[in-house]
Amino acid sequence: MELEVLTEREKSILEIVVQQFVLTGSPIGSRTLSKKHTQKLSPASIRNVMADLEDKGYLDHPHTSAGRVPTTKGYRLYVDNLIQLTQLSEEEKKNIQENIGLFNGDVDFILEKTSHVLAKISRQLGVILTPKFDDGILEKIDIIQVASEKILVVLSIKNGIARTILLEVQHDLNTNDIIKLVSLLNEKLAGLSIKTIKQTFRDRFQEYMNQEEIGLVRVFIDSADKIFDFKRYADLKLTGASNIITSPEFRNVEKFSALIELFEEKNIIIHMLDKFAEKPGLKVTIGEELEEVLVQECSVVSAPYKIGTVDGILGVIGPMRMAYRKVIPVVDFTARLITKMFEEKY
Repeated sequence: MELEVLTEREKSILEIVVQQFVLTGSPIGSRTLSKKHTQKLSPASIRNVMADLEDKGYLDHPHTSAGRVPTTKGYRLYVDNLIQLTQLSEEEKKNIQENIGLFNGDVDFILEKTSHVLAKISRQLGVILTPKFDDGILEKIDIIQVASEKILVVLSIKNGIARTILLEVQHDLNTNDIIKLVSLLNEKLAGLSIKTIKQTFRDRFQEYMNQEEIGLVRVFIDSADKIFDFKRYADLKLTGASNIITSPEFRNVEKFSALIELFEEKNIIIHMLDKFAEKPGLKVTIGEELEEVLVQECSVVSAPYKIGTVDGILGVIGPMRMAYRKVIPVVDFTARLITKMFEEKY
């Protein structure tokens, strides 16, 4: 989206319109602006500037209202050039940390809590796309005998997470067999992605199928889909739907219905966040910039986080009239916090 060069007066008027509209949700008139503008411009002068901004596409004039509201283009200029981000206080940072809690090994639980924290603090919709562990690199496999016919398989993802699976075996176990199997598995699989292992496991171990001394390999071949199933970590956590359903922007029946459809079709949000993850860094995507029609009344503030070698993305979805000054630093801090928590654990 190309943006014209605005005068300083136009920029200051646009900034105040956005800030006031975020606060009130009502179209902003010239009299309101004349009271807020530091140069104490007359309502007539402000009306002229607002008319120019409307002609350039930064403001809109809804219905017969005397006031104006920002457009997607207006919000974009504000976020890129005019915004003064709120600095999170130490107390706010501590509050986020305490709400998420210390990492206890359960990635799913921590990410669920994170979506709740984002929703609570932003008062919007908190979303988090869990990492695709299929892309994670296997560091090592351990096997622990827990009963005469049961083993615990421990998969360690490089700089990431450990996954444990309990398997039953149909024959007697001995320590020697387990040691040989662990050595063989790590020789063949360590350093490969989970996706590659799932696709090629049987081929890699076909030659060992009939060797009695390492017959446990057959257990792994038969159970490979279960052992290397990380699909439960490729999901969407979504919290705070009530925060935006009650926004004035969605009182219109058509817009409200679109929002409900969005919540029901989570794949739309997953696809959207997945595309954001293709490029690094925090992003603010506004209104018509979003490809999906169902979300074009909204804005999305998103940021990547890492669990070891795999990436996820989290963020906030809300009406375009969201408090960007506060939401952007909250999303940024939370993403950095999650990344740091997993770095310290591993």
